[in-house]
Amino acid sequence: MTGSSVLALIPARGGSKGVLRKNIRELDDTPLIAYSIQAGLDANVVDSVVVSTDDDEIASVAESHGARVPFIRPSELATDEAPTAPVITHTLQTLQADGEDYDVFVLLQPTSPLRTETHVEEAYSIYEDPQIDSVISVYPTYETRWQRTPERAKKLNYINASNRRQDRKPEYIINGAIYITNVNLFLDTEEVKSGRTELYEMSEIDSVDIDTPFDLWLAERILTDWKDNDKY
Repeated sequence: MTGSSVLALIPARGGSKGVLRKNIRELDDTPLIAYSIQAGLDANVVDSVVVSTDDDEIASVAESHGARVPFIRPSELATDEAPTAPVITHTLQTLQADGEDYDVFVLLQPTSPLRTETHVEEAYSIYEDPQIDSVISVYPTYETRWQRTPERAKKLNYINASNRRQDRKPEYIINGAIYITNVNLFLDTEEVKSGRTELYEMSEIDSVDIDTPFDLWLAERILTDWKDNDKY
């Protein structure tokens, strides 16, 4: 354990359009949300794993896999348009009203099934630097990006870089798997990337985020055809 009280928060609303009932869809015979719950439970830096959901079935599945669901999220915080920050605020304030105070929260999106307790622990070790206020997980990319403009295509990155991929310095894409933030700082700003933020790098494979049926298929292939056969 750490010297701070650490909450792992998993936000999982019932509505999803890209993949229906996404958060409890089976992935290698396990509900999707269970992977994030297990990562939180197994991480030795986490004190409590809480799921915030508006959905009774998700709540039941979450509890059956070891998470706590101490409340049902209000419906106005579970719409397609509802941002994540108010969901976090609601969770922290509801827990505080019940006598649970945390110094740090680790946001674990349920759509990142390949993120493990090791990733959580490694990211938290970065956060423990007293100069750091928040940590976000990312994966590296070396791809060029372009934009359509009235003057035709415009290159957005690596503008003066060599065309050779191996000569480029990486840029980083947030993968949504891990956010670690000081609770008081978040409540002041409602920003998960608050203060002095550092990056925690993951592989592109472990960064798979489930938004579409293809993502679900890809994650299943990685879990079965790659990891189970030592190809990864």
